[in-house]
Amino acid sequence: MLAFALQPTAPQTPAPTAPVTPTPTSGDADAVAQEAAFDSGYGAPRCANVGSSCDSLALLNGRGIITNGNEPNHSNTNKNGAVCNDGNSGTYQYDESIEQITVTAGDIISGTPVPSGDFIVEGGRAFVTVDLWCWNTGSSDTADIYITSDASSPDWQPLASINCPGGGAQTITHAFDVPSGANQSIRVNLRYNGSPSTCSNGNYDDHDDLIFTVKADTNATPPPTPAPTPPLTPVPTNDGSSSSGPQTASYDTDLGAPKCSYGVSCDSGAALLNGRGSIANGNEFHAPNTLDACIDGNSGTYHSDESIDRIVVTKASGTVSGSDMTEGDEVTVSANVWCWNTGSSDYIDFYYASDATLPVWTQIGDRQPCPGGGAQTVTASFTLPQGSLQAVRANMMYGSVSTGLNSCTSGNYDDTDDLVISVKPNPAMQGVSEAAFPIPSRHDDEQGEIIEAWKDIEADEMKKDLNEMNASTEKPKLKGQGKGKGGGKGKGKWKDGEKKGKAGKGKGKGSDDESESQFGLWQ
Repeated sequence: MLAFALQPTAPQTPAPTAPVTPTPTSGDADAVAQEAAFDSGYGAPRCANVGSSCDSLALLNGRGIITNGNEPNHSNTNKNGAVCNDGNSGTYQYDESIEQITVTAGDIISGTPVPSGDFIVEGGRAFVTVDLWCWNTGSSDTADIYITSDASSPDWQPLASINCPGGGAQTITHAFDVPSGANQSIRVNLRYNGSPSTCSNGNYDDHDDLIFTVKADTNATPPPTPAPTPPLTPVPTNDGSSSSGPQTASYDTDLGAPKCSYGVSCDSGAALLNGRGSIANGNEFHAPNTLDACIDGNSGTYHSDESIDRIVVTKASGTVSGSDMTEGDEVTVSANVWCWNTGSSDYIDFYYASDATLPVWTQIGDRQPCPGGGAQTVTASFTLPQGSLQAVRANMMYGSVSTGLNSCTSGNYDDTDDLVISVKPNPAMQGVSEAAFPIPSRHDDEQGEIIEAWKDIEADEMKKDLNEMNASTEKPKLKGQGKGKGGGKGKGKWKDGEKKGKAGKGKGKGSDDESESQFGLWQ
């Protein structure tokens, strides 16, 4: 007799009806809340006037053409950008959907959104509120939030990726600094599993935009200038003692990598380097994020196999305390990485280049092994040479520690990422001989075909045990309990008759004289 696993019957919720398009309220007087209307030119809800908030109301209810929940004017994403269609699997208010997006002038204080009642204004603070429906417990659903300062030519910049706090109807919020631009837009990308994206392609994923009008910052607009007169005192030049504070990178299309302006630190952020190439569930934004032709390996699965997820460069000390990064300053580069299994087979090299436009890579310190498995942080320090636009590189590789020096390895589990930093000049270093900051000959960074390699869990763990034994000052025991890894239990999810599972792990005990183990994996 055949047995079938049936998906629970979804509750039959009436399909949402398209709301009557509201007439935009006037924003010419004091700041008032604005209600979005569908803009056929953009293909998304839009508030045409400035105000204290912009609310999509019911315009985004549902997702694509899912059962009982066809979304009005789907997919409600900006026609001026790349086409982004919703997934159409599942049932309304049982599976994932974005229901409403609101942008409000104000801030989030101690976890509580606090509206200011003022206009949404350039350079001010605002917060986005997203009402959504999360599947099951919500643990597999994530909302990626992006902003563009020009909805007529969207260039999406990541704001946050927020996991659903629970199942069913949920609300998430995120505060942000309003950039310059009169016609801005928020995009929310709700995805089932996967990695951060402006337009993920899952069958249960929903993508919606809200376009809102921003008031100009009159304080930043200079008044009309009278006929020029000779100044009494010349404007002093920047002596390098001022600080622009910590900087978060944005992707530079010309360089092909994240880049920061002047600051005491440069952070790639949580999203720009996250993942590796096109690995499963972890496609990296703008892959490979390198200044040259160095590409990533694409084998493995996100946060099971290797990836560089974030790079931060921070000024350690300098000639002027608290100033921006300057030639001659000591800086520390930190990389948040994901190491496979025990981490025993993974290594990281750091490099710097004094000219990001024509990089010649110099290794920073020695090759470092992963400190352990999973999420790890590896650091190195160096002194900034002369150069106004410099770069750091992290090269993560799976393989032998004896692999030759190469800033662009070609393993199919290897990841290489760059971060470009702006560096202020140091007058004291002008005319300093290059011998003080020698640049070695260029490494052979030409990358050939990605090298295939097979991973061996048992060998990796034996290698780790051997390393620990060699480092130990205690005598090894000749007899005792042994451990083995065995087929254990895994996690899976039924969705529309498709089982989605993860590799199972388990432990087995060995006898006093030997260890016995079994290996199992299912999906």
